[in-house]
Amino acid sequence: GCVGAGFIMKDIHLVAYAEAGFDVVAIASRTPANARAAAAERGVGTVHDTWEQLLDDERVEILDIAYPPDQQLGIIREAVTRPHIKGILAQKPVAFTLAEAIEMVGLCDEAGVKLGVNHNMRYDQSMRALSSLLHAGELGTPIVAEIVMNARPHWQEFLKQYGRIALLNMSIHHLDAFRFQFGDPERIFVSVRDDPSLDYPTKDGSAFYILEYADGLRAIGLDNCYTWADHGIQWRVEGTEGIAKGTI
Repeated sequence: GCVGAGFIMKDIHLVAYAEAGFDVVAIASRTPANARAAAAERGVGTVHDTWEQLLDDERVEILDIAYPPDQQLGIIREAVTRPHIKGILAQKPVAFTLAEAIEMVGLCDEAGVKLGVNHNMRYDQSMRALSSLLHAGELGTPIVAEIVMNARPHWQEFLKQYGRIALLNMSIHHLDAFRFQFGDPERIFVSVRDDPSLDYPTKDGSAFYILEYADGLRAIGLDNCYTWADHGIQWRVEGTEGIAKGTI
């Protein structure tokens, strides 16, 4: 069952589910007309007017939530009370605060519901290739890891009210990629600045950070969301035995 009918759901998730042969039984959205349009385009048989009605649909065993982050906790609180729901996929950022995220995990643990967060960048082809190289020891001991983004994202409309954009919606991909490859760091240093080209206030129009690991590894992220040219994302990992480089 799918909650949300925006670009990510309509043009990414529903397409992937069809290719994988998954049985999408129902969809709902904040705007029912959008849910009906997505259902018609992607062949979903049932459209519910509200997400609450979708949760009550006993055919739904896996819940895919693609709603703004300030609304996901409320949906999960209700979803775990439906015994027919066995798994939940939530969009990143899953929450605004650590306390909210801990509550989500606790609710799902208590209900025996599997909770996953849609951190898709760790499944990017180049990230999977890097993972294979690291696990095989081809690079030796990693010394420095970098992800450098010079790209001007299309910030979604609902983000404008939050006052935070880069860390929660772009850097979150790169931070998860570092954690996927290297685990949790001991310390994180972060510097952010506003984006004067935007017509709404935000503290982190661009974000820059260093993850310090116990073994000496330094993972560095540079997310320049202001750039005017040469858009792209490059990464590199240098180890004692080799270097890997790629793009995302």
